[in-house]
Amino acid sequence: MPEPVLEVEFDQPQEVFLPGQPISGRVHLKTEEKYKARAVNIQFEGRAYTDWDDYESVRRVDAEGKTHFDRRRVNYSATVNYLEHEILLWACRDGSNEIAPGAYTWPFSFVLPTTVPPSFEGKYGYVRYSVKAEVDRPWRFDKAKKRCITVSPLLDLNTMAQAMTPLHDQASENIGFCCFKKGYLELRVDIPKTGFVPGEVVPMNLHILNHGSVPVTEAKAKIVQNSTFIAFRHGLTSSYSGDTVMAVSNRETKTDQSTVVKMTQAMTVEPGQEHKMALELRLPSVTPSITHFCPIITVEYVVELSIDTSSTFNSSVDCAIPIIIGTVPIRQFLPPAYYPQDPALPPSVPYPMAPQVGSVVAPPGYGFLPADPDAPGAAPALPETTDGAVVIPSAPPIAYEDSMYGTDGTHLKTDENEGPFVPKYPVFNDLPVYNPTAPPKE
Repeated sequence: MPEPVLEVEFDQPQEVFLPGQPISGRVHLKTEEKYKARAVNIQFEGRAYTDWDDYESVRRVDAEGKTHFDRRRVNYSATVNYLEHEILLWACRDGSNEIAPGAYTWPFSFVLPTTVPPSFEGKYGYVRYSVKAEVDRPWRFDKAKKRCITVSPLLDLNTMAQAMTPLHDQASENIGFCCFKKGYLELRVDIPKTGFVPGEVVPMNLHILNHGSVPVTEAKAKIVQNSTFIAFRHGLTSSYSGDTVMAVSNRETKTDQSTVVKMTQAMTVEPGQEHKMALELRLPSVTPSITHFCPIITVEYVVELSIDTSSTFNSSVDCAIPIIIGTVPIRQFLPPAYYPQDPALPPSVPYPMAPQVGSVVAPPGYGFLPADPDAPGAAPALPETTDGAVVIPSAPPIAYEDSMYGTDGTHLKTDENEGPFVPKYPVFNDLPVYNPTAPPKE
């Protein structure tokens, strides 16, 4: 006889959920013969986790009094639990501990906490959420089906004043080496705003002033994801409560830098000349900036630009400008046509959020859907489309796409989801480029 089939089906087909939104669906069990079972339950888990090994030198003295130094591996890890909840779907009441042959369906629903970070997979850690259906079997291995899901908070750039702030930076270098200096090269960079969303173009306006004696030959631009991970010697586990403060002792930090998108533009700016140009980089599907609700993982983004000359040594000038990546684009910079006027949709509001660790002021913009829509001050519940997808009222049409890193971005515990889990992120395709200060095209 074939093995019983256990499946988990979600009402949200994209399996992307917002904080404060219910995770709902059904557990299906099909068996063609009597099946030993005490109970069927479903578990909801969400945690941030970091893990890596370091090595240290240990002094040892042998029986002859000689000193040796051995290399010893030391593990560092940390876990922050956001949700651990179990719902009983079925239990045997007659003492037989059996399920009769047939097909069974049990609905489930669980409201996500509001103060949780987005799903993220990194080199030294992750933020991961899962739903696991389990058949509790007496004197046998339990049968289980685990599904990882994506949690995507509303990081609404419309509620963040700094997201609309133009960015400026400049740098200059006396290029060349030692006694062979070639003169000063200056780079000025303008980016029209700070906040962007995946799918949007990041425009960069460059003003190059060549006071040197060699020509400028190329400009390079890239967007870099900087991730910071915190872990503790021999591990530390805690539950997130909104004011979680991690210990300082036995604490180590790892950083990882990865290029999100990059480009190189050939050019010629002769000595004594200046040149203005615009470069554009389109953001792929990446996690939004993670700066709240996760005391052991942060994710930030930087635009790095450089101009290079034909000089052999010290030949470039570099600028680095931090940006914010959100999940709802800035409305005032988009044509009204990108926002369908549907009176059934509630107005866009800045959703409340818990304060950052160590702060008494609620940080702006990083929002969620209230769990209780009838609570005082709660925003209206978001309606669903016919396919079960949730509408974000302040945003133009949205698509969820797999992380640009794919399965290669999943490094730890890759077997939790019947293979490496790939989170999905909101991507806004075909947004117009906002660059009011762009130089004239050549």
